[in-house]
Amino acid sequence: MALPSLPYVKWGVVFSDLNNDGWLDLLSVNGHVYPQVDTLPSGARYAEPDNFFLNQKNGTFCDASRQGGPALAEPRVGRGLAAADFENNGNVDLIVENLDGAPLLLRNGGVRGNHWIGFELAGTKSNRLALGTRVTIHAGGMIQTDEVRSGGSYLSQSDLRVHFGLAAATTVDSVEVRWPSGRVDTLRNLAADRFYSVLEGVGSTTPDAIRPHH
Repeated sequence: MALPSLPYVKWGVVFSDLNNDGWLDLLSVNGHVYPQVDTLPSGARYAEPDNFFLNQKNGTFCDASRQGGPALAEPRVGRGLAAADFENNGNVDLIVENLDGAPLLLRNGGVRGNHWIGFELAGTKSNRLALGTRVTIHAGGMIQTDEVRSGGSYLSQSDLRVHFGLAAATTVDSVEVRWPSGRVDTLRNLAADRFYSVLEGVGSTTPDAIRPHH
């Protein structure tokens, strides 16, 4: 990743499984600090394109910025970057905050045939937002782990729901939810391509059971 990203000043960075193949990809938004660089002969520019890297599943990434679509190639003065499934369709979208200009929503069209699963968590003994909760899934011969994080990227907060790409797997064999309190809840044999609401000490429940009531 070093050579393609070397010319740019990176700000917001997100690791997320953007093609639902079970491996985390990476996207960074870029932009220089000083507008005056546009007057220098060095070639550096204030507005810069983004970097998009696809996980090669072997410890390396490939530069897929051109395949990501024209929006990634458009030079901007990017700063914040957050990931969220805005359409609730299992494809993680990205929102970019630009220093000069309106925010940008990068819509993820997904990859046909790849499946996913998502979890919205709520603590009881642990904090209500489940921050720090670690989720481990077993599916399709793979083990994946993610955590509910507060903040991340540059001045940004991504969706608190935990998302996993499953590639061709249509069932998740087991899910281990390890809460900050030390409690562990286990779910088994979950169907893919849907969100699950999980309440500490209860397990899978309805969305209304874990959302705030006004």
